[in-house]
Amino acid sequence: MLELRNPHSVLAVLDMRPKAVRSIRVSSHQTGTPWDEVAKVAARKSIPISVGRAGVGPKHRRDTERTGAGSANVEPPSPVPLGKLWKSAQSSGRGFGIWLGLDQVQDPQNLGAIFRLAGFFGVRGIVLTKDKSAPVNATVCDVATGGVEHVPFAVVSNLTQAMQQAKKAELWTLGTCERSDASIRDVRLDRHWMLVMGNEADGLRRLTRDTCDSLVSLPAIGRVPSLNVAAATSACLTAMTMG
Repeated sequence: MLELRNPHSVLAVLDMRPKAVRSIRVSSHQTGTPWDEVAKVAARKSIPISVGRAGVGPKHRRDTERTGAGSANVEPPSPVPLGKLWKSAQSSGRGFGIWLGLDQVQDPQNLGAIFRLAGFFGVRGIVLTKDKSAPVNATVCDVATGGVEHVPFAVVSNLTQAMQQAKKAELWTLGTCERSDASIRDVRLDRHWMLVMGNEADGLRRLTRDTCDSLVSLPAIGRVPSLNVAAATSACLTAMTMG
């Protein structure tokens, strides 16, 4: 069970998986916040809501600091089978799409930010590695602000095999590598792409790089030479979707 503290994340679960929300707590002294909307939606769906009262003791202060204006106990989201992730690529009439592959992204804050970006940019799915990766936990869901609920994800033991399956589903695989001479700004947008982002410290592993159809870099314009993986993902998605 996950304890979510971002009301926007909770609203997304109420929208997409209402039966996964087991209980909600809101603070009676917090009004005019998104938790008011959470309480209204939960009441319509007959989900138990407990209302806390403002207190004066140290225990109350600790609880308020920990959960803020509210919290919700939610069943964790489930990954989908890898084959289902490519299903929309085979559907006609949807145009060309972007999927993400994450090669051992370990920071839950980064992973949550990437899910939020994926939800914003309309990414059709995310492939995560099973080992040496951050799990999709409460921190990820809260930082994602609903992205985890709206973007399907698969967890795989072997990313390169998943990339091969993506190719069979008519996706092209695009790896990010600072040593590449090609720029993300020059990528052809007339096909489905699986954009593969690397680990915070080491980037893409060698076998992952070798499996990509193309490698591109994100050239710096200013004096700062690099970005963290979440910021780099944002820049890459912007270049691929907004020109």
